[in-house]
Amino acid sequence: MAGRIGSRAFRRMLLACLVLVAAAATLQYFWYYRRRTQSAIEEIERLRSAQTPALLSALWSSDTDQLRILVDGMALFPYVNFVSVTDQEGRIFFSGGMKPESRSERFPLLYPYGGREIPLGILEVQVDLGKLVGDLRAEILRSLAVQASLMILASLLVFLLFERMVTRRLERIAAHVRGFVPGRVREPLRLNARPRGDELETLTDAFNAMERGVAEARADEVRAMEELRESEEAVRRSLREKEILLQEVYHRTKNNMQVIASLLDMQALISEDEGTRDVMKEMVGRIKSMALVHQKLYESKDLSRIDLGEYVEDLVGGIRDGVLDTRKVLDLRVEVEGGIVCLLDTAIPCGLALNELVVNAVKHAFPAGRAGAVRVGLARGEGGRIELRVVDDGRGLPPGFDLDRDARLGLRTVVSLIEYQLRGKVEFKSGPGTEWVVSFRDGLYEARV
Repeated sequence: MAGRIGSRAFRRMLLACLVLVAAAATLQYFWYYRRRTQSAIEEIERLRSAQTPALLSALWSSDTDQLRILVDGMALFPYVNFVSVTDQEGRIFFSGGMKPESRSERFPLLYPYGGREIPLGILEVQVDLGKLVGDLRAEILRSLAVQASLMILASLLVFLLFERMVTRRLERIAAHVRGFVPGRVREPLRLNARPRGDELETLTDAFNAMERGVAEARADEVRAMEELRESEEAVRRSLREKEILLQEVYHRTKNNMQVIASLLDMQALISEDEGTRDVMKEMVGRIKSMALVHQKLYESKDLSRIDLGEYVEDLVGGIRDGVLDTRKVLDLRVEVEGGIVCLLDTAIPCGLALNELVVNAVKHAFPAGRAGAVRVGLARGEGGRIELRVVDDGRGLPPGFDLDRDARLGLRTVVSLIEYQLRGKVEFKSGPGTEWVVSFRDGLYEARV
């Protein structure tokens, strides 16, 4: 019984009733106390008003016996525990005993004579607050006992009715709910042989309807899961086929670019014009930078993005192998920050621009076989921008160099790729050496696959 709904509800209801009774009794106590105290003060005021003429007459005539009789009579008034009259000569006529918790009221005794008031003494009346509080407490306790008894009886009656009409039926519902197994069909729950149409009957009907709905939904779910598995398998096959096809496209594109680069290399070898050979070699470098992007894509699990740091390292490594064969005195190094990934549409112009800047530094910064160093850096800048740096310690740019006016095709290509295609910036510093800073965001394009 301790864990059942009815017993818990009964205990809580009984506690709530007792709290309400205690709160009501407390409010009643303070209200009665204030009312009784005010009533006692008003009664004393009426007593003083009624007895003052007799007291003034006795004081004026110095009738001490009359004063004692009047004082003793006033002390018999309810809740008055002490009365005293002090005349002008300091004599005190009193009755009763003073108590520290009592409340005292002092009134001057003024005798009207000849158009003026002559002070004859002082009347002091003390109200017995202890007795007042005691009587009030006894009355409140009796009221509290009656109310608590009625509350307990009412709670017990409600508990018995709740136990019979609610708790037992809820326990049947709970047992039926605990036995619920999705997908298993069983007899619907009935609380009574003859429906009553109350809230618990409504709850039972709702649960029976829910159980039927769950069974039907379970069957539909099984069918849907089978169809979904078949659809997912078809999608996975189709996606795998597309991934293989796309990898093959990237691979063949890279191979075709390599073939074109090889043809240009061969043409450069047999060309007698040095300018033509230089142009072809530059074209070979550009084509290889694009081919490297496609190689990285078909080697990657993500067919839309490549690791830009690895791409830069491989690209500079290709330039080192292809351009520095005859320039052993040049030191070409790369410092990249890991975890920088970008899309194909960003990597290709970035690689072309890097190829132009590095080749330009190798060809023009160190004339006459001069030794030197070229540093390539890749990092994340402020605001998440990608920063690419190419720094050399060569002879620097000519004095007064203007990028828009004096740049050749290679540098103009860098500006076109970065500023117009990637919406980035190209900056440079010269003397001694040259530093190129290319910065752009990788949010201009969206992944295609």
